[in-house]
Amino acid sequence: MVTSNRTVSQGMALPEEISHLIDLIETRRGFNLSAYKPSSLGRSIARRAAMRQCSSVAEYLCMVEADESELDGLLSHVMVGYSTFFRDPGMFRVLRERVLPDIIERCGSPEPRQIRVWTVACSTGEEAYSLAILFFEVVDRQPGRFEPKLFATDVDKTALAKARAGRYMRDALGETDACTVARYFTGSNPFTVNPSIRRMVRFGEHNVFADPPISHLDLITCRNMLIYLEREAQTRALQNIRYALLPGGYLILGKSEKLRPEVEPAFDQVDKTWQIYRKIEGLS
Repeated sequence: MVTSNRTVSQGMALPEEISHLIDLIETRRGFNLSAYKPSSLGRSIARRAAMRQCSSVAEYLCMVEADESELDGLLSHVMVGYSTFFRDPGMFRVLRERVLPDIIERCGSPEPRQIRVWTVACSTGEEAYSLAILFFEVVDRQPGRFEPKLFATDVDKTALAKARAGRYMRDALGETDACTVARYFTGSNPFTVNPSIRRMVRFGEHNVFADPPISHLDLITCRNMLIYLEREAQTRALQNIRYALLPGGYLILGKSEKLRPEVEPAFDQVDKTWQIYRKIEGLS
Protein backbone atom coordinates (compact mmCIF):
# COMPACT_ATOMS: atom_id res chain seq x y z
CA MET A 1 0.00 0.00 0.00
CA VAL A 2 1.34 3.43 -0.91
CA THR A 3 1.48 5.77 2.08
CA SER A 4 2.01 9.47 2.60
CA ASN A 5 3.86 11.52 5.19
CA ARG A 6 0.66 12.42 7.07
CA THR A 7 0.46 10.34 10.24
CA VAL A 8 -2.03 9.90 13.02
CA SER A 9 -1.41 10.01 16.75
CA GLN A 10 -0.65 6.29 16.92
CA GLY A 11 2.21 6.78 14.45
CA MET A 12 0.50 4.98 11.57
CA ALA A 13 0.70 6.48 8.08
CA LEU A 14 -2.49 7.13 6.19
CA PRO A 15 -3.03 5.85 2.65
CA GLU A 16 -1.86 8.42 0.14
CA GLU A 17 -5.25 8.98 -1.51
CA ILE A 18 -7.03 9.59 1.81
CA SER A 19 -4.22 11.85 3.01
CA HIS A 20 -4.45 13.86 -0.21
CA LEU A 21 -8.22 14.29 0.17
CA ILE A 22 -7.77 15.45 3.77
CA ASP A 23 -5.12 17.95 2.63
CA LEU A 24 -7.45 19.26 -0.10
CA ILE A 25 -10.23 19.85 2.43
CA GLU A 26 -7.82 21.72 4.68
CA THR A 27 -6.16 23.89 2.03
CA ARG A 28 -9.25 24.64 -0.09
CA ARG A 29 -12.03 24.60 2.52
CA GLY A 30 -10.06 25.59 5.62
CA PHE A 31 -11.13 22.69 7.81
CA ASN A 32 -8.58 20.48 9.53
CA LEU A 33 -9.74 16.87 9.96
CA SER A 34 -6.69 15.75 11.91
CA ALA A 35 -8.75 15.54 15.11
CA TYR A 36 -10.88 12.76 13.67
CA LYS A 37 -10.05 9.07 13.95
CA PRO A 38 -8.45 7.90 10.69
CA SER A 39 -10.52 4.71 10.69
CA SER A 40 -13.74 6.76 10.72
CA LEU A 41 -12.44 9.09 8.02
CA GLY A 42 -11.40 6.18 5.85
CA ARG A 43 -14.83 4.54 6.09
CA SER A 44 -16.62 7.81 5.35
CA ILE A 45 -14.45 8.57 2.33
CA ALA A 46 -14.90 5.02 0.99
CA ARG A 47 -18.69 5.30 1.38
CA ARG A 48 -18.69 8.63 -0.44
CA ALA A 49 -16.59 7.13 -3.25
CA ALA A 50 -19.09 4.27 -3.58
CA MET A 51 -22.02 6.71 -3.58
CA ARG A 52 -20.35 8.53 -6.48
CA GLN A 53 -19.96 5.18 -8.29
CA CYS A 54 -16.17 5.12 -8.03
CA SER A 55 -14.50 1.72 -7.85
CA SER A 56 -11.76 2.95 -5.49
CA VAL A 57 -10.67 5.91 -3.40
CA ALA A 58 -7.96 6.58 -5.99
CA GLU A 59 -10.62 6.93 -8.68
CA TYR A 60 -12.63 9.17 -6.37
CA LEU A 61 -9.58 11.38 -5.81
CA CYS A 62 -9.36 11.88 -9.56
CA MET A 63 -13.03 12.92 -9.57
CA VAL A 64 -12.45 15.47 -6.82
CA GLU A 65 -9.42 16.91 -8.58
CA ALA A 66 -11.47 17.28 -11.76
CA ASP A 67 -14.49 18.79 -9.95
CA GLU A 68 -13.58 20.75 -6.83
CA SER A 69 -17.24 21.24 -5.88
CA GLU A 70 -17.26 17.57 -4.85
CA LEU A 71 -15.09 18.61 -1.89
CA ASP A 72 -18.19 20.23 -0.38
CA GLY A 73 -20.13 17.01 -0.83
CA LEU A 74 -17.32 15.02 0.75
CA LEU A 75 -16.98 17.36 3.73
CA SER A 76 -20.73 17.25 4.36
CA HIS A 77 -20.71 13.47 4.10
CA VAL A 78 -17.84 13.19 6.59
CA MET A 79 -19.35 15.65 9.07
CA VAL A 80 -23.10 14.99 8.96
CA GLY A 81 -24.22 12.30 11.39
CA TYR A 82 -27.47 10.45 11.46
CA SER A 83 -30.09 12.10 13.65
CA THR A 84 -33.83 12.25 14.18
CA PHE A 85 -36.18 14.35 16.28
CA PHE A 86 -36.30 13.20 19.92
CA ARG A 87 -33.70 10.53 19.27
CA ASP A 88 -33.40 8.31 22.36
CA PRO A 89 -36.79 9.04 23.98
CA GLY A 90 -35.46 7.78 27.34
CA MET A 91 -32.85 10.54 27.41
CA PHE A 92 -35.48 13.18 26.66
CA ARG A 93 -37.64 11.74 29.45
CA VAL A 94 -34.81 12.21 31.97
CA LEU A 95 -34.19 15.68 30.58
CA ARG A 96 -37.85 16.61 30.99
CA GLU A 97 -38.38 15.03 34.42
CA ARG A 98 -35.06 15.63 36.21
CA VAL A 99 -32.73 18.03 34.42
CA LEU A 100 -35.06 20.83 33.33
CA PRO A 101 -36.87 21.06 36.70
CA ASP A 102 -33.50 21.48 38.45
CA ILE A 103 -32.35 24.14 35.97
CA ILE A 104 -35.62 26.02 36.36
CA GLU A 105 -35.51 25.75 40.16
CA ARG A 106 -32.02 27.25 40.17
CA CYS A 107 -33.33 30.29 38.30
CA GLY A 108 -34.43 31.45 41.73
CA SER A 109 -35.32 35.07 41.01
CA PRO A 110 -38.95 36.04 40.40
CA GLU A 111 -37.70 38.10 37.48
CA PRO A 112 -37.46 36.30 34.08
CA ARG A 113 -34.05 34.69 33.84
CA GLN A 114 -32.36 33.60 30.62
CA ILE A 115 -31.62 29.88 30.41
CA ARG A 116 -28.82 29.21 27.95
CA VAL A 117 -28.48 25.95 26.03
CA TRP A 118 -25.85 24.87 23.50
CA THR A 119 -26.09 21.96 21.06
CA VAL A 120 -22.55 21.14 19.89
CA ALA A 121 -22.17 19.50 16.46
CA CYS A 122 -25.85 20.13 15.71
CA SER A 123 -25.61 18.80 12.14
CA THR A 124 -28.96 19.43 10.37
CA GLY A 125 -30.74 20.62 13.51
CA GLU A 126 -33.04 17.80 14.63
CA GLU A 127 -31.78 17.71 18.22
CA ALA A 128 -31.67 21.49 18.58
CA TYR A 129 -35.29 21.80 17.49
CA SER A 130 -36.28 18.90 19.76
CA LEU A 131 -34.82 20.82 22.71
CA ALA A 132 -36.59 23.98 21.57
CA ILE A 133 -39.93 22.14 21.54
CA LEU A 134 -39.24 20.79 25.02
CA PHE A 135 -38.46 24.27 26.36
CA PHE A 136 -41.41 25.80 24.52
CA GLU A 137 -43.76 23.40 26.33
CA VAL A 138 -42.24 24.26 29.72
CA VAL A 139 -42.45 28.00 29.00
CA ASP A 140 -46.07 27.50 27.98
CA ARG A 141 -46.83 26.09 31.44
CA GLN A 142 -44.82 28.74 33.29
CA PRO A 143 -45.19 31.97 31.28
CA GLY A 144 -42.81 34.76 32.23
CA ARG A 145 -40.72 32.54 34.52
CA PHE A 146 -37.69 32.32 32.26
CA GLU A 147 -36.48 32.93 28.73
CA PRO A 148 -34.75 30.04 26.93
CA LYS A 149 -31.93 30.93 24.55
CA LEU A 150 -30.71 28.04 22.40
CA PHE A 151 -27.47 27.99 20.40
CA ALA A 152 -26.72 25.25 17.86
CA THR A 153 -23.36 25.07 16.12
CA ASP A 154 -21.48 23.00 13.59
CA VAL A 155 -18.55 23.36 11.19
CA ASP A 156 -20.57 22.25 8.15
CA LYS A 157 -22.17 25.20 6.36
CA THR A 158 -24.35 22.93 4.22
CA ALA A 159 -25.78 21.20 7.28
CA LEU A 160 -26.38 24.55 8.99
CA ALA A 161 -28.29 25.84 5.95
CA LYS A 162 -30.59 22.81 6.14
CA ALA A 163 -31.04 23.33 9.86
CA ARG A 164 -32.02 26.97 9.45
CA ALA A 165 -34.57 26.04 6.76
CA GLY A 166 -36.19 23.61 9.20
CA ARG A 167 -37.60 21.28 6.52
CA TYR A 168 -37.44 17.52 7.06
CA MET A 169 -38.68 14.33 5.45
CA ARG A 170 -40.83 11.89 7.43
CA ASP A 171 -37.96 9.59 8.47
CA ALA A 172 -36.27 12.50 10.28
CA LEU A 173 -39.24 12.77 12.63
CA GLY A 174 -38.32 9.38 14.08
CA GLU A 175 -40.68 8.35 16.87
CA THR A 176 -42.19 11.81 17.33
CA ASP A 177 -45.84 11.35 18.26
CA ALA A 178 -48.65 12.58 16.02
CA CYS A 179 -49.78 15.31 18.45
CA THR A 180 -46.30 16.86 18.54
CA VAL A 181 -46.04 16.72 14.75
CA ALA A 182 -49.45 18.37 14.36
CA ARG A 183 -48.60 21.12 16.85
CA TYR A 184 -45.06 22.02 15.82
CA PHE A 185 -44.84 21.20 12.10
CA THR A 186 -46.66 22.18 8.94
CA GLY A 187 -46.85 20.41 5.59
CA SER A 188 -45.94 16.85 4.77
CA ASN A 189 -42.73 15.53 3.20
CA PRO A 190 -41.18 17.90 3.80
CA PHE A 191 -42.48 18.78 7.24
CA THR A 192 -41.53 22.34 8.22
CA VAL A 193 -40.79 23.37 11.80
CA ASN A 194 -43.14 26.14 12.92
CA PRO A 195 -41.65 29.67 13.00
CA SER A 196 -42.27 29.95 16.76
CA ILE A 197 -39.82 27.07 17.29
CA ARG A 198 -37.32 28.12 14.60
CA ARG A 199 -37.03 31.56 16.19
CA MET A 200 -35.88 29.99 19.44
CA VAL A 201 -32.69 28.50 17.97
CA ARG A 202 -29.68 30.48 16.77
CA PHE A 203 -27.60 28.39 14.37
CA GLY A 204 -23.98 29.30 13.72
CA GLU A 205 -20.63 28.05 12.50
CA HIS A 206 -18.29 27.07 15.32
CA ASN A 207 -15.29 24.78 15.83
CA VAL A 208 -15.42 23.39 19.37
CA PHE A 209 -11.69 22.53 19.26
CA ALA A 210 -10.39 25.93 18.20
CA ASP A 211 -13.01 28.67 18.71
CA PRO A 212 -13.81 30.28 22.08
CA PRO A 213 -16.80 28.49 23.60
CA ILE A 214 -20.20 30.04 24.14
CA SER A 215 -20.33 31.07 27.79
CA HIS A 216 -22.59 30.97 30.87
CA LEU A 217 -24.52 27.90 29.83
CA ASP A 218 -27.03 25.87 31.83
CA LEU A 219 -27.11 22.88 29.49
CA ILE A 220 -24.85 21.52 26.76
CA THR A 221 -25.62 18.55 24.54
CA CYS A 222 -22.70 17.02 22.67
CA ARG A 223 -23.97 13.63 21.59
CA ASN A 224 -22.15 11.19 19.34
CA MET A 225 -19.31 13.50 18.31
CA LEU A 226 -16.54 12.36 20.67
CA ILE A 227 -16.59 8.77 19.39
CA TYR A 228 -15.21 10.01 16.05
CA LEU A 229 -12.33 11.97 17.60
CA GLU A 230 -8.79 11.16 18.67
CA ARG A 231 -8.24 11.25 22.45
CA GLU A 232 -6.40 14.58 22.43
CA ALA A 233 -9.21 16.21 20.46
CA GLN A 234 -11.80 14.71 22.84
CA THR A 235 -9.98 16.32 25.76
CA ARG A 236 -9.74 19.72 24.04
CA ALA A 237 -13.45 19.71 23.21
CA LEU A 238 -14.45 18.65 26.73
CA GLN A 239 -12.22 21.27 28.33
CA ASN A 240 -13.90 24.00 26.29
CA ILE A 241 -17.30 22.59 27.22
CA ARG A 242 -16.36 22.52 30.91
CA TYR A 243 -15.37 26.18 30.82
CA ALA A 244 -18.60 27.09 29.04
CA LEU A 245 -20.89 25.56 31.68
CA LEU A 246 -22.08 27.43 34.73
CA PRO A 247 -21.50 25.65 38.06
CA GLY A 248 -24.43 23.27 38.40
CA GLY A 249 -24.90 23.20 34.62
CA TYR A 250 -25.54 19.95 32.77
CA LEU A 251 -23.67 18.11 30.02
CA ILE A 252 -25.21 15.31 27.97
CA LEU A 253 -22.96 13.03 25.91
CA GLY A 254 -23.84 10.17 23.59
CA LYS A 255 -24.85 6.85 25.12
CA SER A 256 -21.51 5.27 24.11
CA GLU A 257 -19.37 8.20 25.23
CA LYS A 258 -17.69 9.09 28.52
CA LEU A 259 -15.80 11.98 30.05
CA ARG A 260 -12.05 12.04 29.63
CA PRO A 261 -10.02 11.69 32.87
CA GLU A 262 -8.70 15.25 32.46
CA VAL A 263 -12.17 16.76 33.00
CA GLU A 264 -13.97 14.03 34.96
CA PRO A 265 -13.20 15.53 38.42
CA ALA A 266 -15.24 18.61 37.50
CA PHE A 267 -18.49 16.64 37.12
CA ASP A 268 -20.91 14.45 39.00
CA GLN A 269 -22.70 11.77 37.01
CA VAL A 270 -26.47 12.23 37.04
CA ASP A 271 -27.52 9.34 34.80
CA LYS A 272 -25.21 6.51 33.76
CA THR A 273 -27.45 5.12 31.02
CA TRP A 274 -27.70 8.40 29.11
CA GLN A 275 -24.31 9.85 30.11
CA ILE A 276 -25.72 12.95 31.80
CA TYR A 277 -23.34 14.95 33.99
CA ARG A 278 -23.62 17.99 36.26
CA LYS A 279 -20.75 20.43 36.76
CA ILE A 280 -19.82 20.51 40.44
CA GLU A 281 -20.97 23.64 42.28
CA GLY A 282 -18.22 26.00 43.35
CA LEU A 283 -16.17 25.46 40.18
CA SER A 284 -15.66 28.50 37.98
